[in-house]
Amino acid sequence: MLEDAGFRVERVRMAQQRAEYIVKTLVPPRRVWRFRNRPVREVVERVTKEGEGLYLVGLDYHVGFLWNDGTRVQMCHSSYLGTVEVVCEDALTSPAMVSGYHVVGRLLEDGMLEAWLEGRALPTFTG
Repeated sequence: MLEDAGFRVERVRMAQQRAEYIVKTLVPPRRVWRFRNRPVREVVERVTKEGEGLYLVGLDYHVGFLWNDGTRVQMCHSSYLGTVEVVCEDALTSPAMVSGYHVVGRLLEDGMLEAWLEGRALPTFTG
């Protein structure tokens, strides 16, 4: 999806990374939040508090987007339960949000937008 939006990313290399590294590729380290063995409610509350916008969430075995439109937070992701399709569902009740680990960061800020506007590649974080 990022390539389709005009971001220069190493899609295959990034997709082979663990979820936290995918988030670190796109979000500055000081803007990344980690939740270990915490209820989904705490993740959603933090995203709600941070305000409207698009967030990336990395989970134990999946990655998706959290969309805060100011009234609710939705989890948008490629469904892996049944048929493969993109779904957006309430983040509080999304089966995809069930995870022992959530790493979250707001997208489309700082260097990410500058790189997009200047046509620069976003280097894949490798640890």
